[in-house]
Amino acid sequence: MADILLVEDELNARKVLSLGLELQGHQVISCGSSIEAATLLQKHMFDVVLTDLRMQGRDAGLDVITASRKAQPHAKVLLLTAYASSDTAVMAMKDGAFDYLTKPVSAEELAAAVEGALIQSGTDHSSMDTNDSDEISGTEMLIGESVLMQRVRQRLERSAMSEFTVLISGESGTGKELAARFVHIHSPRAKGMFVPVHCGAIPEGLFESELFGHRRGAFTGADSDRKGLMESADGGTLFLDEVGELPLSVQVKLLRALQEKRIRRVGDDQERDVNVRIIAATNRDLKAEVEQGHFREDLFFRLNVVPVHMPALRHRSEDIPMLAKRIVHQHSEGKARLSDECLPYLSKLPFMGNVRELENIMQRMLALSDSGDLDLSLLDEMYSGIDSLTSISLASMQAQNNDLDSFMATTEQQLIDEALAKTDGNITKAAVELGISFRSLRYRLKKTLPAEDEI
Repeated sequence: MADILLVEDELNARKVLSLGLELQGHQVISCGSSIEAATLLQKHMFDVVLTDLRMQGRDAGLDVITASRKAQPHAKVLLLTAYASSDTAVMAMKDGAFDYLTKPVSAEELAAAVEGALIQSGTDHSSMDTNDSDEISGTEMLIGESVLMQRVRQRLERSAMSEFTVLISGESGTGKELAARFVHIHSPRAKGMFVPVHCGAIPEGLFESELFGHRRGAFTGADSDRKGLMESADGGTLFLDEVGELPLSVQVKLLRALQEKRIRRVGDDQERDVNVRIIAATNRDLKAEVEQGHFREDLFFRLNVVPVHMPALRHRSEDIPMLAKRIVHQHSEGKARLSDECLPYLSKLPFMGNVRELENIMQRMLALSDSGDLDLSLLDEMYSGIDSLTSISLASMQAQNNDLDSFMATTEQQLIDEALAKTDGNITKAAVELGISFRSLRYRLKKTLPAEDEI
């Protein structure tokens, strides 16, 4: 848990952000101006300061950074900004801000940024009972002790110390941005900026300007020179989330920038050197996108130097109890407990939405609970019969919105996961447990986990 100062002049936005941070287990004091923030910084100690950049018609967030540096230099400052003000945000980084988040910010992005700031500062914000071996330190970014997650962390730790480009693949909700921030924070570039770019959120006509910047007068509305996000990340890390969404026209220019480490702003005739590490992420099969002509093969090979696959939650079901307990602890500030009888049933659910879906279920259980204790009756109420949901039947298939092929694939994977868990990841012994050959199990693992050999 951390003590956070939130500075946001819009009342509704302030309430939403404050609630989101409190649900993550943090203590929040909020205000609506840089003047109020300066006063609070003199009265209270904070681990993190989260401030909007643009307030009361000016870049008042810069004043908050200055006040924080003077009063509490240990506190990490996170800046909330928009694409249109990224140039000013870069100046803010030089003035002492730790990182910046682009509006609108999701709960996952906010949680990851705060976690990164706390890890960087060495703050121990966990209030968990350290005697409970099932619970883990709040400073861990990637939770799970399964064989798959141990291998993911090992791969990320090794890649962090190099300058090679990392391509993180995996379904939505598996923690790709957390993995990217993990690499950045454990790399020699940790003191530089981590600049996340959601490639699917930028209109096609603005991609080039957002990535590379523009000169004044380059197009209608370009009223001043502006750095792009790639230049903003100079000395740090540029995270290209959902890189498969990049238009082909931008892919060509990104490839050139990666090869030559130089960029040219829109409307400029001068090239500029950039020193930036690229981490990309996608929930698409980029090899298939290449075959279909939707993604450049040369760019794919340039990005796919260190491939890391984030496993789906249903493929590491042994991590579900630990994750569920952690989520309940965070959202209840340690006041609620998840009963042990729920854990086997949770571990059998397919979680097609991965960790996000698990978090949603835990939040719903907390909302439905009168006592704060989360027992099996709450799950039964949510799913109108948990036993039927986890059994093999037409009703259970339809309840999970699956077709026959996907339902059977999920069921098969659950049995494989149980066998691997029982044998501590030994494929030969797991094959014996399942009554199939080693070759057959190996084939099934490759079919369901295409990147398994790469992790």
